[in-house]
Amino acid sequence: MSAKANYYKLGLFIILGFTLIFIGVLILGSGKLFKKRFQLETYLNDSVQGIDIGSKVKFRGVTIGNVSVIDFIGSHYQIDKRATNRNTYVRIEFDLDEKTFGKATAQLMVENLPIEVAKGLRISVTAQGVTGTSYLEIDYLDPISNPTLPMQWEPKLPYIPSAQSVFSRIVNTTDALIVKLSRINYEGIASNLNFAVLAATERVKDLQFAEISTSTVKLLDEVRESNRKVQALLVRPEIETILKDLAATGGALRRFVESPELTNSLARLDLSLRRVNQLLAGKDADLQTTLDNLRSVSENLKELSENAKRYPAQLLFGEPPPRTKVAP
Repeated sequence: MSAKANYYKLGLFIILGFTLIFIGVLILGSGKLFKKRFQLETYLNDSVQGIDIGSKVKFRGVTIGNVSVIDFIGSHYQIDKRATNRNTYVRIEFDLDEKTFGKATAQLMVENLPIEVAKGLRISVTAQGVTGTSYLEIDYLDPISNPTLPMQWEPKLPYIPSAQSVFSRIVNTTDALIVKLSRINYEGIASNLNFAVLAATERVKDLQFAEISTSTVKLLDEVRESNRKVQALLVRPEIETILKDLAATGGALRRFVESPELTNSLARLDLSLRRVNQLLAGKDADLQTTLDNLRSVSENLKELSENAKRYPAQLLFGEPPPRTKVAP
């Protein structure tokens, strides 16, 4: 009996030892035993298809945590309200690894979280390739284009607002485009187009195509006649003689311009003009004196002519005769 009891204890000890070793390997392998983690939450007004417990949470592509809880707002907030009056936001709770952020502690990060949210820190669902799985992406977005969701409660955990996913934006934009396209009055556009075509047709009918065709034919006939006259003029022998004379004249003129005699003549003419300029420059004073003398002679002749007109006798006899005294 004692041997059987010892075998039983030994087997139980071995099973328990293997179980503890297996659990230890799992814990140490996952690294969760030595990781310091803190919890945050967010609310989404979109579908979270592809997000499950354990899905990754990334910041600009770097894994910093995992999703731990997925439920609805009604499970934690607005419990006193009716189900029809509660928000239908999806609540996601996720754990972040404190070591990922370096020396920053969880308390410091929670204290700075409102500042980062004001700068545009948002979280959104991002698809991972074509596998159908998704993850939560944390990044900085435009806070004006991505406002926070309205809520009437105080979050129990540190809160990061959500932003619409790219897929949701595409769907919403497509829906809006479809709505706008459905509002277009295609029948009215077709009627207006048909009316425009009819009006253009009537306008074309009103055009005087017969007159236009006649004028065009006359213009073409005149062009042909002008072309014929030009060709007849070009084939005349006088034109050939004139062209040969012009070519000969052009050649002679070119030889004359390029001849050295013309160059020498121009050089001698330039030299002569320079000498004349020098001669005139040296005789400026003499010419001025001569001109002054001629001016004086001209003035004297003018004065003599005027005196001759007034006293002709003075020109012949010199001084006028003395006056005779008349007896009283």
